[in-house]
Amino acid sequence: MTPVDHSSRRRAPVGRTPATAWLVTALLLAVGSYQLNNTMIAPANPQIIESLHTDTATVGLAQTLFAMIGAISAIVVTRISDWTGRRRALLFSLGVLVVGNVVVALAPGVGFYLAGRALSGMCGAVFAFAFLILHDLLDLKTFSKALAVIAAIKAGLGGAEAVVSGSIVDTFGYRAVFWCMVAFTATAFVCVYFVVPETAASEKRRLDWKGSLTVAVGLTGLSLTLSQGGKWGWTTPGTLVALTVGIVFLAAFPFVEKRAAEPLIRPSELGSRRAWPLLLTNVLTLAGAGAATLFVLPLLAQNAGGGFGMSATTAALLYTMPVSVVGFAFAPFAGSLAPRIGWRVILNTGLVVTVAGLAVLAAFSDSPEIAFAVTLVLGACYTGLVLTALDGLGVLLSSREAPGALTGFNTAAFGIGASLGVAVSSGIITQLQDGGAPTHHGYATALWTCTGLAFLGLLVSFLIPRTDVGEVERDGTEAATAGVASSPSGAR
Repeated sequence: MTPVDHSSRRRAPVGRTPATAWLVTALLLAVGSYQLNNTMIAPANPQIIESLHTDTATVGLAQTLFAMIGAISAIVVTRISDWTGRRRALLFSLGVLVVGNVVVALAPGVGFYLAGRALSGMCGAVFAFAFLILHDLLDLKTFSKALAVIAAIKAGLGGAEAVVSGSIVDTFGYRAVFWCMVAFTATAFVCVYFVVPETAASEKRRLDWKGSLTVAVGLTGLSLTLSQGGKWGWTTPGTLVALTVGIVFLAAFPFVEKRAAEPLIRPSELGSRRAWPLLLTNVLTLAGAGAATLFVLPLLAQNAGGGFGMSATTAALLYTMPVSVVGFAFAPFAGSLAPRIGWRVILNTGLVVTVAGLAVLAAFSDSPEIAFAVTLVLGACYTGLVLTALDGLGVLLSSREAPGALTGFNTAAFGIGASLGVAVSSGIITQLQDGGAPTHHGYATALWTCTGLAFLGLLVSFLIPRTDVGEVERDGTEAATAGVASSPSGAR
């Protein structure tokens, strides 16, 4: 595959380009709207179950629908934005999120609740839109720093949103949580409308409906298997059918794309070293480090028998918040350094330390003090360096003909990897229970498994191209075969 010339694919903004601070603020609000829909729900689930007369499995299915449709929209809607314009697609996604949350807030029964959560999932491409908008409007150095700030939101908002959500539920009820998200998303919509300029879209093309349907069915089967397999039973007919359908349709996807006039992603691009190593690294890293930090460690901290026996608030303050807060502090450092030494160097370095940190966490999983120290390291290297590099490479390695293709698939890979890690970890913890109660051995084994998955991600990451990927020459100019052209006046 020929080198990617990002300067030639750069889109001109329609109208005046805003100051970078305003642009980043508007996009932060946009991606924050999506992230809040991921993290503010958990404290409300018990009351949702009681009020809607449902059960845990159904509420879990609602979150599965949100994540699953989010992954599909990240691929399909991001590709559509190549010819509709990023701003228009982002506004559409935020508008759908507002409507979905209104449906949930007013839901008279569980059916409307599920429909509202599924509708909200259509905003899953907001991160991809934010990264592509920044790339369209900013020079390489500024783009790298701005992307790092937004990428850090993927690890959450420091755990504070869960505490706030719990207080809202206790005081006003679970519906108030969704009304708050409506207000937050509406604010983001207004800011994007007035601050973010549209970029000139390419000529309108016909959507690859066959490819979209194929990847949607494949991801649905895979997502249902990973999220519901533990509840249904890994060897039950429902799980096996979902797994088979997912594998068959995903395997058929490249062949369907070969016949498409305007594919979601060209098979030659998907099969090149600019795509599949990045996507596989993303999946394995999120399955390992993501599951360890956001799933296994919080469970270990709160379990009285096999863990530290902490309250939910204490566990969040000591083990969830540092991963996000420290990562948010280190992400701009990664964005500043990447154009000088290379994005893959940042990724490899972060992954080496991440794998080492996970190994220490697994080896000393009975020590709350060591676990806290490791979360600080993971916040800096996993959240700050690795997540930033994965997002940056997803944009910089994409083709000039279809810049939204790889970026969309890369965004979807985050959710797939996280689901895989949670499924594997929860299965291990459940399998090693003693008398129906989780054991320390189960948690430790899950952490070692997460370490192994992250290590595999590290090995695959060395196959990602290192040179001419968003680097700046020593004289300060951008490399001819990568990066973006100089920013318009006012973009800095």
